[in-house]
Amino acid sequence: MRLASMLLAAALSAAMALPVAAQQDGLVLYGAGSLREAMTEMAAHFARERGIAVHTQFGASGRMRERIEAGDKVDVFTSADIGHARKLVAEGRASVMAMFARNDLCLLAPPTRAPADRGGVLQALLADGVRIGVSPAKIDPLGDYTVELFEVADKARPGSGKVLRDRAVVLDNPPGAPPALSGDYYLDALRDGRVDLAIVYCSGKARYAKLDAALVMVDFPPELAVGPQYGLAVMKTAGPEAMLLALTILSPAGQKILAASGFKPVASPDMR
Repeated sequence: MRLASMLLAAALSAAMALPVAAQQDGLVLYGAGSLREAMTEMAAHFARERGIAVHTQFGASGRMRERIEAGDKVDVFTSADIGHARKLVAEGRASVMAMFARNDLCLLAPPTRAPADRGGVLQALLADGVRIGVSPAKIDPLGDYTVELFEVADKARPGSGKVLRDRAVVLDNPPGAPPALSGDYYLDALRDGRVDLAIVYCSGKARYAKLDAALVMVDFPPELAVGPQYGLAVMKTAGPEAMLLALTILSPAGQKILAASGFKPVASPDMR
């Protein structure tokens, strides 16, 4: 939490000298796709509290980072992992970064394929003929976490890692791709038979329940946990208003918004 404390201190210093609504055109926030609902609500909250608009765009964290590296004007970047935020700091594009939330991985399954509980998740993935929907590694942190999950599974059950890798079907949603018919490309893949199960973020439980109430989401057991960690970065070209937005994300109010969207807060001392 040392980095988070540094960010909080910097943001508080900026807040003391910041005039209200100093940023006439608003701020630009790029975020991971899994943060769409949470950061949209965060932007609305910030606009109400500070009178400063926040314009948001979402996509795979790797692609959003590459857009920043290519010259997109962005103030705050919220990634589904620490690595992409850290890279922007290392490149000199961002002034500071911090972890702001955690997540978990879940198995997304139709009722006929769902295990009874999380103790049966690995067995469900290893069942004969099962095809597993996964995100692309390097581009999407969910894909990287899935690679790590397969490595952890191999330690728990030797030989299972190769089986899981061989059964993985990469599901990508690149820019310009047609919108998902169901509202989610993982759900499309399950419905059209390209995959039998999928590995997704547990924070998506409420959204998947709205898309298809019959779907089942099961947490992975503790021995298979890989602990997704979300990181934000404030760009060097951003004004002090961007630090205020970062502070809002790390504040009790911001952490409450993240918790309501299914994430695990990291910076709030009391969520009551």
